[in-house]
Amino acid sequence: MNLNVPWRAAPFTALDFEATGMNPARDEVVQVGLVPLHGDTLDLHGAFAQWVRPTRPFRDEAVAIHGLSHDLLQAAPATADLRGALAAALTGRVLVAHYAALELGFLKRWGVRPAATVDTLMLALALDGRTTQTARRDEYTLSALAARLGVPVYGEHDALADALITAQVFLVLAHELEARGRMRTVRDLTHLSGFRSGLFGLF
Repeated sequence: MNLNVPWRAAPFTALDFEATGMNPARDEVVQVGLVPLHGDTLDLHGAFAQWVRPTRPFRDEAVAIHGLSHDLLQAAPATADLRGALAAALTGRVLVAHYAALELGFLKRWGVRPAATVDTLMLALALDGRTTQTARRDEYTLSALAARLGVPVYGEHDALADALITAQVFLVLAHELEARGRMRTVRDLTHLSGFRSGLFGLF
């Protein structure tokens, strides 16, 4: 993928996983939500959400926060059945996620590697002139950022809602960073996301 193209000409996919926990090595994805973008335009017709059957045993209380039951998840498609569709949704596109280390960790377990990744958490820190060492964590959650940037919060613990919020937060941040002369290309976005500096994923 050519990372030197203007960001407004690039294809993106905002992705969110809902899971039984925050550790991709041991926890399980229970819902996938994604929203494609063509440059700075949302493609709501291409939005996608799906429950996922965990591959390992899980406690009912671990999924109750998502309004799920054991029976519902047991009837959902398995990871192996969704891997191809997810890989296709990311092929040739830039992944956009909030605290992308989590999504990247689960994608790695699924054997899916995005062409490039943009982290809205790191973009927000860059815009504010903050670092993962100086920022307050509660000020940079997805819902906190959305409220600050005027993006509607559609619901909690729902992958599609969070993917849509992530996509809209990304657009606000990208426009503001561009207006300030901080970025122009996809490569600029990936650098601001910490992939060059080594700061990525330390929050």
